[in-house]
Amino acid sequence: MTRDRAILDAAARLFYARGFHGVGVDEIGVAAGVTGPAIYRHFRNKDEILATLFDQAMDRLLQLAGPRREDPWEELRALVRAQAEFALRDRELLSVYSREDRSLAEPSRRRLHRRQRQHVERWVDTLARCYPKRGKDELTSAAYAMIGLLLSLVHWPREARAMEDLEGLLEQLVEGGLSALDERREKRRGAVRAAGRSAASRASPRRG
Repeated sequence: MTRDRAILDAAARLFYARGFHGVGVDEIGVAAGVTGPAIYRHFRNKDEILATLFDQAMDRLLQLAGPRREDPWEELRALVRAQAEFALRDRELLSVYSREDRSLAEPSRRRLHRRQRQHVERWVDTLARCYPKRGKDELTSAAYAMIGLLLSLVHWPREARAMEDLEGLLEQLVEGGLSALDERREKRRGAVRAAGRSAASRASPRRG
């Protein structure tokens, strides 16, 4: 393991346990097996350590998602699996990632938010190909809802994460949740048809 990796892993564990502001550089050094001043040969400060952890978290997520796929449903399944695997295998890092966003200094925060938006846009673009008749606002809300569901894994107790094929279950839950987009479309069609019949009935002359 490289010295950089040891420092980052130690920082992630400490940030997870006590929060970014509750940990000092010297403590990270002790946990990584180096002196505090030695850390500055690898990172400028604690802010850079946190920013590097977040960058690596996004790198990991994008790597799991892989290249874009031509088939939109295959692409959607790949995004779901990537998000679920990221949440399950990098739970401590994801917890830090979700809690310490406000602790990021600029311009690291802007860079992270830009990369997050790009990832969400990939979800929205994929959903637009799967559900071409839905509006972008609706698809954006659906994307955030599904990502939120998958990222909530970080807060689940151990017994809720114990099943053998949890990723498969999550994929089914997401697909089931997204089926609401089809159901909403049918309900709207039904409402439009009902409104049309009602209007036609009112417009028809009564026989008397």
